[in-house]
Amino acid sequence: MNNKKDLASAMNTISHRTSLTQLFTRPLQAVMPALMPQAPAALHAAQPRKLPAALVDRLLEQEGQRGMRHAQLRRATFNAPQPAAHRAATFSYPLHIDRASIEALPAACGVYILRGVNDQALYVGRSVNLRSRVLAHLHNHEEQFLIGQTRRIECRRTAGELGAALLENSLLRDLRPSHNKKQRTKRGLFTLRLNAAGQPQVAQVEEREFSRAENLFGIYTSERAAQEALQKMVERHGLCSIATGMEQAEGFGMACFGRQIRRCRGACTGEESQEQHQQRLMQALEDLRILPWPYAGPMALVEQGDGWQQVHVIDHWRYLGSLDRDNRQLTSRPAASLKGFDLESYKLVIQPYLLGQLELRPLPGLPLAQG
Repeated sequence: MNNKKDLASAMNTISHRTSLTQLFTRPLQAVMPALMPQAPAALHAAQPRKLPAALVDRLLEQEGQRGMRHAQLRRATFNAPQPAAHRAATFSYPLHIDRASIEALPAACGVYILRGVNDQALYVGRSVNLRSRVLAHLHNHEEQFLIGQTRRIECRRTAGELGAALLENSLLRDLRPSHNKKQRTKRGLFTLRLNAAGQPQVAQVEEREFSRAENLFGIYTSERAAQEALQKMVERHGLCSIATGMEQAEGFGMACFGRQIRRCRGACTGEESQEQHQQRLMQALEDLRILPWPYAGPMALVEQGDGWQQVHVIDHWRYLGSLDRDNRQLTSRPAASLKGFDLESYKLVIQPYLLGQLELRPLPGLPLAQG
């Protein structure tokens, strides 16, 4: 009988799944009764025929590989992500974090603050579901360094997402938490402003001008960014780089570079009138116009949600705080946080304002907390 027939004969003889390793590492006469309980006694006493050494080595190698695969499968099954319900049921809350502050987390919109030793603000975030978001932090193994420093969790509810975004921005400015992305220190803000000839020019202006001055277009953190924005606007709207002051004319009626590549509509060569070009320029700039604060004083931005109402106080596009049934006066804030133009508040409020989605009311006699 050749090796293949010996292997088939050996495999067919094993009616129970006994390890091949056991089969070839123990005397065959000791193993066969267990494998073949119905076999004749004479067969038990017979001397087993030896299989070729090469076949034995091959069988042992296959058995070892099969055992390794089974071990890998067991490890993969053990390490596989468990269902959310299982994780929630078996999760142990960090003992170093105040348990009451975790239990108090509402399944509602608002802002949360992870505080460390001496109540230091480590991280500020917002969510439409505070409880779900904070528990996700606690379950996230990649954030264990932050969680290891946390001692308690503070939450502040808001009536809606706009209030949460405004509050988060103000807390980032006031608290400067160590684990949030640092806000850049402003070295100056730049904008586009029309000169006496009606041409847009890059200008650096003081922050307070953005909420008061007219005919300012766009807000940029560097002169280069403002120049690039102007260049893109000229290209996008087919404007003339000579008429806009971005390129010097080599002679009267000479075409600008944009006209040579059929991008400019010909204000430089007289094919488009200066009046038509200026009208198109103003239309292009209108999308970038900074709207001055249109009211004499602070206004109440009313937001309702979850059965309650908040009044967010806005003045010159800056968020000053919120009033509700529990907080009837604005809390004091660091003086440094109330200086200059708050670009983030402006970006959060201006779009819904222009779309008519905000409910604004006058707010006479604004109550302020003493700082």
